[in-house]
Amino acid sequence: MTSRSFEANENQFSLWNPKRLPTQTAARRVVIAHREAVIGESFVLLLGLKGLAAQYAANLAAVDALLDNWHPQAVIIDTRLDVDSGYPAIRALSASPAQATTLIIAMSNFLPEDNIAALQAAGFDGHFRRPCPMWRMADVLDGFYAPLIAN
Repeated sequence: MTSRSFEANENQFSLWNPKRLPTQTAARRVVIAHREAVIGESFVLLLGLKGLAAQYAANLAAVDALLDNWHPQAVIIDTRLDVDSGYPAIRALSASPAQATTLIIAMSNFLPEDNIAALQAAGFDGHFRRPCPMWRMADVLDGFYAPLIAN
């Protein structure tokens, strides 16, 4: 059984730009972009068990194609896919008006550690340090897709 410590260590997990997107259950789409297919596909399967529609992308070109055609609301990206000169692809993605409501999460390096300030400056909404517990990822996505409560 895994330990579910609710005191988040910002070096391991942080969400500095939380977003909420109330959606229909069938419309909850997530892209997992990871350099290692086995890990990315595993996350896709686990998120599917949580009732999310998830797809795997092996590179940033595949992420772009999914954004254009499948329109996911959340994207979790292995930072090793965009390390050149301060995450230029993420900067472009987060600056795009079409992606203003998209939750963009970094799955950041363990060693060497990605600099959190650099991830924030690039436009990520938060990060999970690898290896990250699946329950943490599921909790963040549950909060993102949570229905609005009428007063």
